[in-house]
Amino acid sequence: MCVLVCNAVRDNNIQVLQDVQRVVGDFTYKPEDPRELCKHLFTTCYMASENSSEDTRGRARELAMQIGSNHVNINIDMAVKGLLGIFSIVTGRMPQFRANGGSTRENLALQNVQARVRMVLAYLFAQLSLWAHGKPGGLLVLGSANVDESLSGYFTKYDCSSADINPIGGISKMDLKNFLQYCTEHFQLSALRRILAAPPTAELEPLMNGQVSQTDEADMGMTYTELSVIGRLRKISRCGPYSMFCKLIELWRETCSPSQVAIKVKHFFRMYSVNRHKMTTVTPSYHAESYSPDDNRFDLRPFLYNIQWLWQFRRIDNKVSDVELGYGSNF
Repeated sequence: MCVLVCNAVRDNNIQVLQDVQRVVGDFTYKPEDPRELCKHLFTTCYMASENSSEDTRGRARELAMQIGSNHVNINIDMAVKGLLGIFSIVTGRMPQFRANGGSTRENLALQNVQARVRMVLAYLFAQLSLWAHGKPGGLLVLGSANVDESLSGYFTKYDCSSADINPIGGISKMDLKNFLQYCTEHFQLSALRRILAAPPTAELEPLMNGQVSQTDEADMGMTYTELSVIGRLRKISRCGPYSMFCKLIELWRETCSPSQVAIKVKHFFRMYSVNRHKMTTVTPSYHAESYSPDDNRFDLRPFLYNIQWLWQFRRIDNKVSDVELGYGSNF
């Protein structure tokens, strides 16, 4: 965006120049360098916890430096401990991570409280950062959840995915990676290479020997590549469990057996139906593709489903048996 603005100003676009001067609050300002303009417009914030790795912190700092954003490092542990302290006083119990002997419910709740604290802090800094520097106005909060996370429900309701607008909310992880590869070369953002090479992780569970123990794909039970294919079949091709299974058994026949495809399809539709309600509160997104599952603006299917999918899953099981017994493979 800053590159486009600087190019427009360089081409004597008076309207763009006036817009920039109004936004930054300086009617003598004339942007020439995109990184310098970014410093005026864009604040990035790395919200570390005791579960954050130094590698992730370093990648955030390096990218912020290369794009020129006003970068802030904060630690959320004090806020998280304060909330857990209130819970402990009221209930007399203190939840533990699964790695420390806690249950699945405790483990999930401890992850969610970190994510939700980040949302609250993001809005606090957006409202008061300019005030703290003696400047007028406030900032918009940008979200960063992608289509695949929304599709599978791999995010916390009312967490750091909640924002004023989400520029990438209508883009799949695979398309997003292609876009980042383009930016790496076109805008000379070498920091993106390290980001692309790193396994996607929420970093909400305890580290093991200083290294990340949690990855998105392990949590979701499938890869982002698989989820991207499934998402297109669900939204664009309007597939339910059985029709999706019939298509994937052909698409993935070189890499997965019919039983493996069945497991993946059933797992996806369980996640989809359990988490579909989250889409009713999703941040408004920019839509550039036809596969978005955005409930309010783009995908008007129900948000409450019977998660057992009895009829559909039974047909999948019957088809698996037929295929494995050699009774035809044409769908």
